[in-house]
Amino acid sequence: MSKAHASISDFFNVQKGERLKTFLLFLWLFLFICVYYVLRPIRRGMVLDGLGNDNMPWVYMGTALITGVVVWLYSKFAYLPRKKLIGSIYGIFLVNLLMWWQAFQFDSAITSGLFWIWLDVFSIMGVTLFWMYANDLFDSSSAKRLFGIVAAGGGLGAVLGSSITAGLVQTVGTTNMLLVAAFLVGVTLAIFLFIEKMNEGAPVRGRRKPAQEFERQKVSSMSEALRLIAGNKFLLFLMLVVSFERITPDLVQFLYHEVLHNMAHGRDAIAALDANLERWRGVCEFGIELFLVAAVLRKLGSGLCLSSSALAILGSLLTFAVFGNPMIVIAIFHSDEALRHSWFKAAKELTYTVTSRDVLYTVKPVIEMFCYRFSRGFAGVLILLVNTVFGLGTPGIIAVGAVTATFWAYCALRLNAEYKRLDAVAQEAESAEKLSKQIPIEKKEAVAVG
Repeated sequence: MSKAHASISDFFNVQKGERLKTFLLFLWLFLFICVYYVLRPIRRGMVLDGLGNDNMPWVYMGTALITGVVVWLYSKFAYLPRKKLIGSIYGIFLVNLLMWWQAFQFDSAITSGLFWIWLDVFSIMGVTLFWMYANDLFDSSSAKRLFGIVAAGGGLGAVLGSSITAGLVQTVGTTNMLLVAAFLVGVTLAIFLFIEKMNEGAPVRGRRKPAQEFERQKVSSMSEALRLIAGNKFLLFLMLVVSFERITPDLVQFLYHEVLHNMAHGRDAIAALDANLERWRGVCEFGIELFLVAAVLRKLGSGLCLSSSALAILGSLLTFAVFGNPMIVIAIFHSDEALRHSWFKAAKELTYTVTSRDVLYTVKPVIEMFCYRFSRGFAGVLILLVNTVFGLGTPGIIAVGAVTATFWAYCALRLNAEYKRLDAVAQEAESAEKLSKQIPIEKKEAVAVG
């Protein structure tokens, strides 16, 4: 029985007092990712049928520009209490979806491109705020046990969202799916407000003290955040990992778009095909997140989790270069998505637990939103140069993707080394603080006995 209990604990080690909080975070991420996967195939169908794949580099560059403006605006309000900050942003998302539904009554290719950019900002900002909040609720030891289970909500959301789109898009049309998404965002907002009411907005007592180099850091602007990132080895490697996490998959996505465009014609057909592929990948992703992430993190370590997606892309691109089968591109794209959304994501979010709450609410959005989307713009420039200016086509994209994947893996291993160093320092400081509090108590007891 004890062996069976230990095996179950490897997968579902949720302790008393964490269960409701974990379930609500699971539900929040489930619904938000469901919204994204309702909209993602629709967006891909609109853009590929409207602007075309050759114009995607310009969309990527537009995403980088708009995200930079959004992060700058966010930095002006980051001081607000988390209830007002996160609640207001999710409320804006809801209003935006209703506005897009109205805009698509008068469809155009430019509108489709702008919607792609908006959905990029919507997805990265919504997910960043979610994990920022989750990091505020759990310390490092809890995160190792729980973040895989919480992340499984995203996998399940991907299954449901893509299934909704695959089943409804050719019946109700792409535009009306925006109303479905708006309803789900409203439910997500209600869940967040319920969690805040349950916690009364109070800081979490169990969150461990951050590493000393972050403890006194006060960041009040985007420029200060960028300076801190440049001057701190841990944050610098974290920023590089996040950047390559966007650049390399966007190179793969360009190849994936070419395959989709050749397999289906028309926005509804492309959206339905993509949604079906997303749905089956989501099923695998959910299983990995729910059953494997916590065990892989504990048994194989965060280093493998952080570098696994880069190594998988590198091996897959080299395989595609040899065999040239378009089905390999589909496998590359979806296996990368599954890995990045499961143990890579959990391991990356785990690294933030050694930082302070101030760094969490100011520096993390700059890394996860501005640097991440700026890297998408950089990927757009690379694709434009390789595919259009130099005319290297698919072989050129494969070569550049292999190089960026190699750098990604290297930065991931260096980030893991820095995280382990800071985590060890924080544990030593915590043990010393507990010991210093215990000694006076022991002296008092000795005096009382004497």
